[in-house]
Amino acid sequence: MDAPHPTYVVAWDIPTNVVVREKFTVKVGIKCSDGCSLANSPFALYDHEGTQVAAGTLPDEQWPDTVGLYVADVELEAPASEGLYTWRVTRPQSDPEIPHAESSIEFGVRVVGRPECLVTIESVDKVTQAPLIGARVVMHPYRVVTDDHGVARVRVAKGAYQLFVSQTNYLTSGEPV
Repeated sequence: MDAPHPTYVVAWDIPTNVVVREKFTVKVGIKCSDGCSLANSPFALYDHEGTQVAAGTLPDEQWPDTVGLYVADVELEAPASEGLYTWRVTRPQSDPEIPHAESSIEFGVRVVGRPECLVTIESVDKVTQAPLIGARVVMHPYRVVTDDHGVARVRVAKGAYQLFVSQTNYLTSGEPV
């Protein structure tokens, strides 16, 4: 029997923050190193305590413009308390005609309290007053990006924050909020 083919697991579109007990979606992608079809292959997601929180099967179709990458959307529920958690996606070993090795990847889930306040930030160039499009706005652990008008709206739990706004070719500014 041949050695199992290595497989690779990726996870993305993980929200920066998830509100306590709210549902959220992540993308799970899996690929065989030899380009084998992984259509209908199973995978599972485990929380920070090792409890299985979701399971799924890969679709029949490969992800557009890729070779051998199969992707599924998975809906999850955030833990009941705030914090940064490490979760894991696992593809189990298979041993049909072409065996595939088990593989997994870990990803972080930051759980935050229910937002009670809306903070609006307008970011403009000091000299020209032109809006700073795509500026990064952080009120840790909350993160957003400014829109086409240089405006960002971030929902936060009540509390004191340090607000940071950054953009390429500009100095990062920080202000207490």
